[in-house]
Amino acid sequence: MTLVNETGQPVDYWIQAGNQADCGSLDVDGLIDLPAYDNQTNVYVGFNAQGTEVPFRINCGNTATGQQVEMALVVELGSGSAAAK
Repeated sequence: MTLVNETGQPVDYWIQAGNQADCGSLDVDGLIDLPAYDNQTNVYVGFNAQGTEVPFRINCGNTATGQQVEMALVVELGSGSAAAK
């Protein structure tokens, strides 16, 4: 399982499957390979901007080698909106 940060800001992550769990930080455009979570069932992954509550979580029913969980930020501007910073 690979975790990828494409949010434009550092994030903290946590991942859990059964009795194993890990957490850490990912820099902007950072990634981490966690092969211990390959070929598992019910892998939970959470991301949050550093210093905030965990707003994003995904349950991967079954995992396989090479599977990736990715967190990205998309900003859509409507007409008359200020430019994103």
